Amino acid sequence: MSRQQWRISVYDLGAGKSCVVAAAGHAFAYAAGGDATVAGATVAAGDGAFAAGGEAVTSSGGAWLYEIAPGAAPPRIEDGLSPVLSRLAVLGEGEHMLRADRVESQAGARTPAHRHRGPGIRRLESGLLIAEVGDDLDRIGAGGAWFETGHETVVGSNISGGVNVFIRVMLLPVELAGGKSSFIAATPADADKPRAVNLRLFGERPI
Repeated sequence: MSRQQWRISVYDLGAGKSCVVAAAGHAFAYAAGGDATVAGATVAAGDGAFAAGGEAVTSSGGAWLYEIAPGAAPPRIEDGLSPVLSRLAVLGEGEHMLRADRVESQAGARTPAHRHRGPGIRRLESGLLIAEVGDDLDRIGAGGAWFETGHETVVGSNISGGVNVFIRVMLLPVELAGGKSSFIAATPADADKPRAVNLRLFGERPI
């Protein structure tokens, strides 16, 4: 399979609002502020589920919609659907999947320098962090999002004084199916450092 280009975005889906996943796209909906209905199934607050192109997502109290759509289509701006962050992601050859998980770190935790085996968007649910992505540095508060291409070196530091939680959706090679780690340490010394995170896998979906 040749290289693929996808638009990857995260949106706020307002309370009491609904939307339909982009044609030929895939999405992960996270129920951030109350129950949601994803492709006809109820999803409790703090949980999430996948939906395919043309399937509906409805939020009772506010949801986060992570969506990938093929090509370079612009991000969507619709009633009740507000873009938070949107980027173009280029995948290499081979089969890929969409993975969604929850990442939790304790106060003062700092990740070893690393990258992941594919691009993705992270959005902070609670806490405060410093995200060093390549040559860029951003201070991210609750509700903020950032993008990693999978090529640059990344370091994340929890500066909240408490627990940080973010929801992450990545495009990864299918050989990592079943929750296999996508983490690649920048150096052997970084590989020996503790990662100091707790992961909860929501699920994976081939694309």
